[in-house]
Amino acid sequence: MERRVVTRYNLQVPAQVETMLSSGDVQLYEWKTRDVSSSGAFLVTDDSQPLEKGTVIKVNLYLNSFSGDGSWVEMNGRVVRLENEGVGVCFDGQYQFVSNVPDLNM
Repeated sequence: MERRVVTRYNLQVPAQVETMLSSGDVQLYEWKTRDVSSSGAFLVTDDSQPLEKGTVIKVNLYLNSFSGDGSWVEMNGRVVRLENEGVGVCFDGQYQFVSNVPDLNM
């Protein structure tokens, strides 16, 4: 039975993901989304499973516009589902547009 109350969109956009390691260092991943909603996203992790369920992450998504210009949107989230091809993330509901996200090699 489907539990979602928000619409999920098939949207493949670049995603920069940061997580804090136990050493205090930041680990950076460059992935893409498979789908996105206002409450979360599925991130395709390229055949690796580096994150565990419950991991707190920061996600930057690049949202393009019809004019060709786009914006980075930053939000915090938590890994809530693991699959062979990636991870499901639930966002905390807060987001901000940012301009200082580095270029992704995607």
